[in-house]
Amino acid sequence: MLSRFICEQCDYKATRKGNLLTHIKSTHEGFKFPCKQCDYKATQKRSLLTHIKSTHEGVKFPCEQCDYKATRK
Repeated sequence: MLSRFICEQCDYKATRKGNLLTHIKSTHEGFKFPCKQCDYKATQKRSLLTHIKSTHEGVKFPCEQCDYKATRK
């Protein structure tokens, strides 16, 4: 797949403009989504929501074949 969007500040390449913008905000501008319950900081809002559900609310998705429990389906 062709990476059409290239970061001008580093070697990061993205196939979507939104991914490049997220990269620039989080990596080069230091923008993060902080957790209000601990020191965790996410680069994307959905990652913060996954963190809150799995870490603080205990939501896990168990494997039907072993003891593994995932934070996402």
